[in-house]
Amino acid sequence: MKKLILLMALGTTTIYACNQGIKNASNSSQDNKSKNTSVSAEKQSGILNIDMVQTSPNQARVLTENEHVRVVEYSVKPGEKDVWHTHPPRSSYVVSGGKVKVYTENGEPKVSEVKTGTSSWAGHGAKHYVENVGDTDIKIILTEIKSLQ
Repeated sequence: MKKLILLMALGTTTIYACNQGIKNASNSSQDNKSKNTSVSAEKQSGILNIDMVQTSPNQARVLTENEHVRVVEYSVKPGEKDVWHTHPPRSSYVVSGGKVKVYTENGEPKVSEVKTGTSSWAGHGAKHYVENVGDTDIKIILTEIKSLQ
């Protein structure tokens, strides 16, 4: 698919922020941006699913996909933001790191360092968006789990 994105797995600190049980509040400029973007948001089993590849095609692109997994390359340049999204359970590998700020619906933004060469696992990620507040391009490879069967 289009360009790169998917934050979702931006180091241990970012994953923590992404996995918080988020409820209320929002950034109106991001809300307006997401309203003007094709959003695939639906509830499945009580979990909100907002596909980052659809909402942020300039930052996320699908590298491969089958019935079991989807591999996404997420890239965000300095000063860039993606759009509100969630993540399914996934593993991640940071190809090139940097400094990000993660915005959630229910709290203060959290700034963290995404370190090159780190990998991690995370469950479903709550609704959030990410801003690259550093001076380096960030690239992360995400492997989203669709099925364990």
